[in-house]
This record gives sequence, structure tokens and C-alpha cells, in this order.
Amino acid sequence: MLDIPLNSINLDYVNSLPLKKQAKKTLKSSVCSPDNRGMHIGFEVESKKALSKKSKVLSSKIYEDEDISTLSPYTDRSTTVSEKSLKGLSITPEKSILGKRRAFPLMEGCNDIDNYSLLNYIHEGAYGAVYRARNNFTGKIHAIKKVKFLNEKEGFPITSLREINLLRSLNHENIINLKEVVTNKSSEEIYLVMEYAEHELRNLIQNYHYQFNISEIKCLMRQLLQAVDYLHKQGIIHRDLKTSNLLYNEKGQLKVCDFGLSRQGTNGAFTPTVVTLGYRAPEILLGSENYSSAIDMWSVGCIFAELLLGEPFFKARGEMEQIDLIFRTLGTPTTSDWPGWKDLKFAAFFEGRNYTVNTFYEIFAGLSFTGGVYLSDEGIDLLEQMFIYDPSKRITAAEALNHPWFEEGPIAKELEFMPRFPATNDTAREVSRKKLFINDNKVVNY
Repeated sequence: MLDIPLNSINLDYVNSLPLKKQAKKTLKSSVCSPDNRGMHIGFEVESKKALSKKSKVLSSKIYEDEDISTLSPYTDRSTTVSEKSLKGLSITPEKSILGKRRAFPLMEGCNDIDNYSLLNYIHEGAYGAVYRARNNFTGKIHAIKKVKFLNEKEGFPITSLREINLLRSLNHENIINLKEVVTNKSSEEIYLVMEYAEHELRNLIQNYHYQFNISEIKCLMRQLLQAVDYLHKQGIIHRDLKTSNLLYNEKGQLKVCDFGLSRQGTNGAFTPTVVTLGYRAPEILLGSENYSSAIDMWSVGCIFAELLLGEPFFKARGEMEQIDLIFRTLGTPTTSDWPGWKDLKFAAFFEGRNYTVNTFYEIFAGLSFTGGVYLSDEGIDLLEQMFIYDPSKRITAAEALNHPWFEEGPIAKELEFMPRFPATNDTAREVSRKKLFINDNKVVNY
């Protein structure tokens, strides 16, 4: 592992390093606060001998998500390199790696987490714990994500690096805003300071049990589609759209968050281990190694259905059960509906399972008779287009925004008239009583 202080190097030095072009490009731009106040970031450098040895162990299959020839912040895997493996190279590990302690990236020059008072723990995800915090100087409330280092021997998590880089490049009213990146005094802990929203959409639907009406759903769906359209036009696939990654604030605004799985490039050979199961598109479930931004639109359809039903549309315990449930609901695809689907890796498991009855229309047309909201034929048509099997025929976000459903009555509710709720992110949702140690010395009790 090599720590390089960005505020103490010049471009000639960067160009001399034994890193790939893309890694050098990343190194030249700090992921610290926007004014580039300097940062240490871990870049792993391996000798040709080490790379040769690695190639015998790792699969020869390379996705755009992975690069097994040179490890850099753009890879999904991280391997600690010993000092011995760095012999013969023009650089050696700096003492700032902190000896035998965690080799975390050192973010010198960034603000200190002590500038914030952590008010309460909100929840913990796969890549970090989230807290509600107050800026001690401005008094403003923020959400702070503490980056989780899953393996002490590894460097800066690729998911967090991607999230920081993407959020710094994005500017949209329906996408969460990254304010700055801060550390603790020892620079061993990294925190992302983001704008605060009072709720997760999932919490309002499943725990608060609020049933949004059609005009409110139109307002939420329009905001979501605007964010997704913006991302896709920027060449970004989110790859984990779900109601728990959609925030809702007191102004009625929807905010897309959690970009740890997001990728540049709207199609290509990406890793198939993406998207939470209940929102995962059938092409991924069937093992496709080439997918596009259309997977986000399938997730958007699942979110649309969840807003209508008040619960997830497709609920299964595993991948095979999930795809079987989709086929039972929408009917088994034909080769005319989805050319080439039978050639996908796991399609053979479904030979002979011909579900011809499509229950989709019955489910959503009958909502008003079961106490739910009424979805018109235009609304059902929009939802069906999000659930088209063939990714190349699935509706895009731009097309969905122009769908007639948004023009018919009732029209989308204005933000100022959207419902307000008591803040749900001011208390922990996933613990009833827990003692949390924050920033080594601060304790919060529930």
C-alpha cells in the first residue's frame, strides 16, 4: 500500500509513478473537500512478478468493474502489498502508513469531524454507518456517513471512492449533495458530510404505513425519473435504486442517495452482483454479463409498484425464486418478446415453466377495490413499459417523463402541498436500545 500526499507532489512526480494512466488521472484530483486542500489516498503498486502470480489465482474474466492487471482505486479488489514486493520500484511506502496500524488513506488538510456534533445514529448499511449531526459553526443539520473499512489490511474502499467522486461531479436537485469529506484527528476514520433529509421513502411506506395518493405518487415518480434521466445522460448507472436509497425531506423533495455501486458507462460487461434482490432486473438474475442503464428502469418500476401497493412488489428469498416469481406474475418471456434470453446463463433452469397467464393488469387495475389507490390504464401502461423483459425495448427515463399518465388528471401535486411527517431520521430505526461509541470518545444512548 502506498500513501501519497497530494499536497506535496507535482504532476511530473505523478507521471513518473508506476501506475496506469487512469490511476494517475485519479491521483491528480483530490477527493477531499472541493477546494482541494490536500489528501493522502492509497494506491497499490505491484511488481511484474507479483502481477504474474496474481493472474494464476484470479479468474481470467475481466469486467469493466475489475482490472486485475493493476490495482487502483477503480478496482473492486484490494490486496495489501508488502515492502518486499515494492523492491526494485522507484518508490517505497511512507512512514505515514502508521506502522502496524490500519493503512487507511490519510486525508490531511480536510476538516475535522469534531467540527460536528453527532446527534444520533440513523442506521447502518453495507458500506457505512449514517448519523445525524449538527455543524458547530453554522448550526445546520447534516447526515454524516462513516466509511466502513471491511478489511483492516485493505485501503480506501472502492465503493466509497466511487461515491465521493460521483457525488462531487453531480449537481441535481433530486440527488443528495455531498458537502465535504472530513476525518478524525488521527486521520484513521473518514466521514462523508451530506445534506440531511428527514426520511427514507421506505420507512414512510413500510413503517409509517403512509399511503401516497396518485397525485403524490406522480410528484415522487417525476422527481425520481428526473434524477435517473440526469444520471443516464451523464453516463452513470446507479445500480442500486430502491426505496431505502430514496430520501424525502420536509419540503416534499425526493433525493437519490447511496452511489457506492454506481458506475460510469451506460452499458458494458459489468459485475452481475449488483442491485438489491427485490429490485433486480431479470437480465441480471439470469446471469447476463452485459447490461445497460435499463436495469435502473426496472428498479424504478419496482419502486413505482411499491408506492402503489404499500409493500415491495417482488418478494423472494433468492435469485431463482425471484425470477420464478417475476415469470409467474408477468408470464414467461418468449423469444419474440426477448430475443436471446434462453441463451443466458441460468435460463436453462426455467425450461418447461411456461407461465402464460399475466396477472399484472389484474393486480393494479383492482387496487381501488382493495382499499388502495386507483391506477388508470395510462398508469398501468407506464408501469408495464418499465417491466418489459427485453432491456433494449424497456422505456427510458426521458420517455417515461413524457408519458401521457403525467398529463391526465389528477396532476402531480406541487412540492409545497406534499405531505409532511414527523422526522423519522432523528432516531435510530434499526436498534431499540444501543450504546454507540462515536469518534472514539463520544457516547450516545438509546
